[in-house]
Amino acid sequence: MTRYIRLVLNHPILTLAGCLLITIVLSAGIAKLRFDTSIATFLPKSDASYQYYDRVKDIYGDVDTFVILSVSHENLWRHETFERINRLLVDLEAFQGFDQKLEARRMEKLDAVLDKGAISGDALFAKFSNDPPFRRLIRRKLSSLGWEGGRVDARLAGKLKKEVSLATELKSREMIDEIISPFTISDISGKNNMLEEVKLIKTDGSGSRILPETREDFNAFISRLKRNPIFEKGIYATDGQGRITDLGFIIRFPDISDSDPIAREILEIVESHDGLDIIAQGEPIVYIWMNNYMQRDLSHLVPLVMLVAVIIFFINFRSLRGIMLPFLTLGMSTLWILGLMGYLGVHITTVGVSIPVLMIAVGSSYGIHILNQYYADFDMISREGKKIGLQRSMSHIAITVLLTGLTTFVAFMTLATHQLSAIRDWGIFCALGIIFAVAISATIIPAGLALMPHKRGGSTKKPGSASKFSAIDRAIGLMARLSIAHYGKVLAVVLLLIAVSFFGLSRLRVETELLQYFKKTDPIRTTASVIGDKFGGRWGFMVLIDSGEVNGVKSPAFLKTIEAFRGWLAAEANSDLCIGRTDAFSDFIKTMHMAMYNDDPAYFKVPENKWDIMDYLEIYSGEDADSDGRVDRFEPYVDPFFQTCNVIARLDQKNGQLIGSAGLKHIFSRVSAHLDETLPEAYEYRITGHPKMLIKSVDYIVGGQLQSLFLTFGVIAVVVLLLLRNFRAALLSLIPMSVAVMINFGIMGWFGIQLDIATSIIAAITIGIGVDDTIHFLNTFRCYRKWGEDVDTAIAKTLQVAGKAIIFTSMALICGFTVLELSPFKPLVLFGLLMAITMVATTLGALVVLPAAIKLTRVRLSDQTCPKAAYGRRLPIPENRKAAARFGGIWVSLVALIRQQIKEGTNEK
Repeated sequence: MTRYIRLVLNHPILTLAGCLLITIVLSAGIAKLRFDTSIATFLPKSDASYQYYDRVKDIYGDVDTFVILSVSHENLWRHETFERINRLLVDLEAFQGFDQKLEARRMEKLDAVLDKGAISGDALFAKFSNDPPFRRLIRRKLSSLGWEGGRVDARLAGKLKKEVSLATELKSREMIDEIISPFTISDISGKNNMLEEVKLIKTDGSGSRILPETREDFNAFISRLKRNPIFEKGIYATDGQGRITDLGFIIRFPDISDSDPIAREILEIVESHDGLDIIAQGEPIVYIWMNNYMQRDLSHLVPLVMLVAVIIFFINFRSLRGIMLPFLTLGMSTLWILGLMGYLGVHITTVGVSIPVLMIAVGSSYGIHILNQYYADFDMISREGKKIGLQRSMSHIAITVLLTGLTTFVAFMTLATHQLSAIRDWGIFCALGIIFAVAISATIIPAGLALMPHKRGGSTKKPGSASKFSAIDRAIGLMARLSIAHYGKVLAVVLLLIAVSFFGLSRLRVETELLQYFKKTDPIRTTASVIGDKFGGRWGFMVLIDSGEVNGVKSPAFLKTIEAFRGWLAAEANSDLCIGRTDAFSDFIKTMHMAMYNDDPAYFKVPENKWDIMDYLEIYSGEDADSDGRVDRFEPYVDPFFQTCNVIARLDQKNGQLIGSAGLKHIFSRVSAHLDETLPEAYEYRITGHPKMLIKSVDYIVGGQLQSLFLTFGVIAVVVLLLLRNFRAALLSLIPMSVAVMINFGIMGWFGIQLDIATSIIAAITIGIGVDDTIHFLNTFRCYRKWGEDVDTAIAKTLQVAGKAIIFTSMALICGFTVLELSPFKPLVLFGLLMAITMVATTLGALVVLPAAIKLTRVRLSDQTCPKAAYGRRLPIPENRKAAARFGGIWVSLVALIRQQIKEGTNEK
């Protein structure tokens, strides 16, 4: 490290230029960053449940992930309203089927119009008067670009062409698989001993829908809607009097890894049709809300966190260099890690959004430590000469920063073994960010100081000036008295806090329901309840029931078993299952049976005779586009061999209450118990779907939390043991972090804060950052003991030397995380609050609890050499030399030690 510092000080301009060049190159990667909040990021691809879920989607399609639109209007049953709804549908259908020649002509014409120069909006729209869907797309894209009317100049035209081109590319991907709505759905009609599909709204020769116009037309349409019972709460909703109030659009996607682009396009289309009352819901919409919150928080809160860091720098150093140099380090480290993530294609997930704030906080702490050393050594540097003095001062502190950075790096890298890919990636890139922060701090600050004039900072006392006790000095004095004179009471209070926290831990619950990330008043939560009431729910799960034989699904006995199961799911007595609607293959058979009996509702049931079912399927004239042996409409509900039936159950939150992880576990447990008891022996079942994957992630969160905690504590103990060559010191180093982690979990349990993806990383951050303070304290204390100071004096002087830097770095961390309270996004609010509390706990742990434990155990840490600086002041910096002493025995329990020490103190008195 000494050679590196010498190199930096000999070539400061070249060093700064190199850092600037790297920053420019890596910063370009930020533009490539993408957000991903899907459940796939929280499950390993090798997980058996996830692989089964993927196989099910290959067979039946991604039927449990969809966007549902509730469309209404105060004058719903008017031709003008239906024309509005039809225009909405046409705009959506543009992303279902792609006409390459048509889209090419459209783009060619748009380019030609815009290349002629500035044009008014009205004139631009007039050019496409014979192509209303494309004209609406142009208007949508202009609105998304902030156009409010007037002329479209060359700059706006360029942006418009890019947006339209992106929309065309999205159309070519045909990301909408199916739109189920009253305007597109077909019913089954039985005529002339044939079963055929009949659209509720017919089309003319050009394919345009023939919309109702007269009152008689609308009454006939309503009769067709109500004829089939499966349409209610599927494609229409009613009020208490049975009147249709809303039409439902269910938009399904093919099995795509990223539904965000098409879901955003759907929302944009919905917002452009402001003449209709439309509610959009579904998991893809929830993901968009999460992404929007995260992007807004990154752009709004990160600058605020940096501003807070600047204020802390000013309070600490009160000089321009004291602000500028650490600001550069935290800014560069943040840009480097985000840019690297962008280049490597690593997405920002729900936990990844904390990386910028964490890098700013950690980067500022390293900068504070290095600059504190510079100002502490100011007089020595003045005497020895700037170059030699900086060499000695920066070399010593750089070693300490390197060692603390190493332990933090190791703490985060332990998450590389985590089963959840989102947390695994977060741990790896946080660890890399720590390395960047250490390297940049040990480079930028020495190089900057070498170029700047050697001036005393506003917080540095001149020789011979009277000492003034600041609030920090008084706080440190109080900590010294507590840890030296009242160590038994301090540790007794800690034991009490641990006991209280332990009971809080027993109340801790794990939660993975995405809607709980939002406040109760957020529209995405309030509309979820509305959709549940009207259409049975915004999401659901699948129950695959295997008949045990090919064509077994066609058996009346099997279909009746399916119907009995669906009835049990929806029964009022089982309202705790929160099932709002079910769909299954049996619906088609019941509809066929009714159609063959002149639409008599009494025949809306499973036929008694298997041959009737075989005949119905034989004479049914539905389309089989992919020639897999299933009519296209059957594909979500039955496999190609007609052996397994897929029962789709939608979940409806009752009374506006979210169905959390505990609720989902209860539902799946009851469903499994019921099927185990009622299914014939030949039948088998399996539950899967999006909610089931959320429950699976709960297991990984809990298991990963325990694994990472034990692994992190173990690795940290080993690292400290290697650094200090002292077994008891390694154990002591775990006390502040263990107490802070326990208090964190206790607070979460007592206040009902759930353990989720966002809060599960707090323990890792607490350990990773808290170990820095612990090592700073132990290093300094060890050196004072080596120089002959007794335990009390060594603790007091250690608090004076290391305590201030620890307090100021902790202030930067605490204030930085507190800024997150301004976020409207609940995970960040809770994350910021808990991190601020745990940072207070780790600081008090390092400055009060740790010295109290040292006082209690009288541990010796004076076996390594601690060098003196050239200016005669001893520097508490560790050297990597062999330790001579060995400690025997084991560390007895804390309670026994407290009792023993109190007894000895009484005898001494």
